Amino acid sequence: QLVDTVVEHTAGRVPVVAQTGATTTREAIRLSHKAQESGADVLMLVTPYYEPLSLDETLTYIKNVASEVELPVMLYNIPGATGVNLDADTAAGLAREFDNIHYIKDSSANWEQALQLIHHHSDAIDTIIGWDSYIYSALVEGAVGVMAGAANVVPEEIVAVVKLIQEGKLPEGQQAWKKVYPVIDAMISEPFIAAVKKGLALQGEPIGLP
Repeated sequence: QLVDTVVEHTAGRVPVVAQTGATTTREAIRLSHKAQESGADVLMLVTPYYEPLSLDETLTYIKNVASEVELPVMLYNIPGATGVNLDADTAAGLAREFDNIHYIKDSSANWEQALQLIHHHSDAIDTIIGWDSYIYSALVEGAVGVMAGAANVVPEEIVAVVKLIQEGKLPEGQQAWKKVYPVIDAMISEPFIAAVKKGLALQGEPIGLP
């Protein structure tokens, strides 16, 4: 229902990335097939969470799901939630092995790893940074995009930064970034979901108590 609703409202104007990872391979495949039926453009595949797997078990899960789906796959590396880190060489190796693994959303907060992905493996996998405080630096370094939770609260401000960087106006982009960074820093310094809810409330969008 969520993917159906997003696809309906975006109406082809932007790509829709559906997060279909799960705690079991079977469930991730089922969700991926449903998201494809709904019209998603990309499947974002978080690895099993709650009970950390070994790296080998994690790779088996990714390979089994990627083998069963047709849409492009975005790996979702968030070791804080999964307990397993997909390092740059491992992620790129998966992309080289599977034609439909095209992207990685790296939410490791490991800047050195992000740079390795961008500078050493851009021929194999496109890196999207999922750690909000790296938005400006990641795009300047060559990340293909960012996924920012703070965009729920300050979307126009983040888009303004992105556009200036895309236009090569780095000093102007940095000035715009300096205005929005304190908001992002404040949000990531608190429990994040609660911070998003409070930020929306301050913006006049009450969506419930933090």
